Amino acid sequence: MRLSIVVALASLLTSGCLATSHSPGDPVPLEAFCEAFFDALCGPIETCGCSEAAAESCRSEQRELCRGFPSDALVAAVAEDRVLYDPVAASVLTQRLRSRGCEGFVESLEWQVRDLFDLGGTFHGTRGAGEPCEVLGFELISECELGSCASVAGGAICRTSVGGGERCDRTHQCVDLEGTLTSATGIGGLVLRCVEDSPGAESGVCSRYLTEGEPCETDAACWNGRCVDMRCEARPLGAECVTSRDCATGLYCRERACAVAGAPDGRSCESDAACASQFCIADVCEASWCGAF
Repeated sequence: MRLSIVVALASLLTSGCLATSHSPGDPVPLEAFCEAFFDALCGPIETCGCSEAAAESCRSEQRELCRGFPSDALVAAVAEDRVLYDPVAASVLTQRLRSRGCEGFVESLEWQVRDLFDLGGTFHGTRGAGEPCEVLGFELISECELGSCASVAGGAICRTSVGGGERCDRTHQCVDLEGTLTSATGIGGLVLRCVEDSPGAESGVCSRYLTEGEPCETDAACWNGRCVDMRCEARPLGAECVTSRDCATGLYCRERACAVAGAPDGRSCESDAACASQFCIADVCEASWCGAF
């Protein structure tokens, strides 16, 4: 889950060892969260037979994403209870990651989509839909409750996530909140569509996308964006494509043409979508537990 699905997560320019003031099992103070998280995330990658490139990729994410974490803005938001930080939940999260063995990051957590928005209860925003906000770290942490901080003209506002059958509009985004996150689906595969009440309406109802072969009336109703002869139709092997979403099951978009996906570990690759594990690191498919996100 590259959290950009997912989204992204964090760390310091140091070696990544836990701070001496924090021991596994203790509540994790805010200033130690980033380092503790990445030690738990990267440790198994470094001991489960993954390549040096995979281990370095994880530590590189650490150096890039946690530089300056926590920011002054996040510290202030926590102090003012605009963001509720739970050091016990942070400890539970890091312990689960540390003890997962050679199992994928996402799979080991068994998270639903709703868990992603507050990192398993670690960071909980308090502002509702339409309220002003600021992204405070990890590209996920903000003052927003169960949602994201979305850029709009003149600033940013909270866009709250709602599930199937609920009302949606410019401040309520459709997501399968009860859907289980996996490396294969990521967050993209669990997004729902907002079906307008009438053409051009500013609100509607959340509904799942129609899949290949299902009856349809418009391109927008289909996951792959193609409604042909009243059926959702995906592009076959060799057909022109823009994204992997255009291609039929088992295919992905490579150099603007649908190609066979599902390459095994050790096979050369040019994107995550080419690999059965969904992790292409240094142009080689790696096992699912070798990927950071």
